Amino acid sequence: MKLLPTMGLIFVILLGGLFIYVAEDIPAFGDPYSPPNKYVNLSISIDAAELEDNLNQGVIPASLMDKIEERGLPLPSRIEKVEEGWDMIIEKGELHYHEEERYYFVTEEGDALWVYRYAPIVRYIEKGHEETEVPNMVTYILADYRGYDTLGETTVIFTAGVAVILLLRRREKRPE
Repeated sequence: MKLLPTMGLIFVILLGGLFIYVAEDIPAFGDPYSPPNKYVNLSISIDAAELEDNLNQGVIPASLMDKIEERGLPLPSRIEKVEEGWDMIIEKGELHYHEEERYYFVTEEGDALWVYRYAPIVRYIEKGHEETEVPNMVTYILADYRGYDTLGETTVIFTAGVAVILLLRRREKRPE
């Protein structure tokens, strides 16, 4: 067996194995409350016993603010109690938001408080139609929020198509 087809076969097998490994962790299709669709764990954990009272009173503890700042993330302005935990809010004018936004989510798990950041899809669902005036969610996500990504992907696909056409074109034999 030649070296190139063998390497190609090994590459395809490895990619197939990687695909199966990644596909095992995909949430159920359309589940808006799955962790990847709702919020992203920031791996910030704080002892719940001393801070829960502050959060219930609407005060963001300094130790929590320090940990958020250490990560280089924007600091929240206030906190609100919700069913599952607490939402930390960024006020209008901060970052690029024109009105206040839910930005972080704090929940109690065991004896610790865990901090999550809301995933971009939450903003797309809640504010997309209002910001873009496009009735179709897929269209406003691809064309407005992710326009440069879509342009890049289209360019890659076009380049691959042209390469395939150039490789598969027929060449006529020239008469001698």
